[in-house]
Amino acid sequence: MMDFITTHGGLIGLLFFFTFFVLMAVWVYRPGSKDKYQNYAGIPLKESDYD
Repeated sequence: MMDFITTHGGLIGLLFFFTFFVLMAVWVYRPGSKDKYQNYAGIPLKESDYD
């Protein structure tokens, strides 16, 4: 088992991170999440009460 992992480590890492990227893209662009991310995008522009 370790021999397989050491010889194919690059491919395993590529598949892992590609799958992670695709899942994150699906999560961010899922229906109904636009309002939440629009609200998050405006956070730096809001007035703060910490002055």
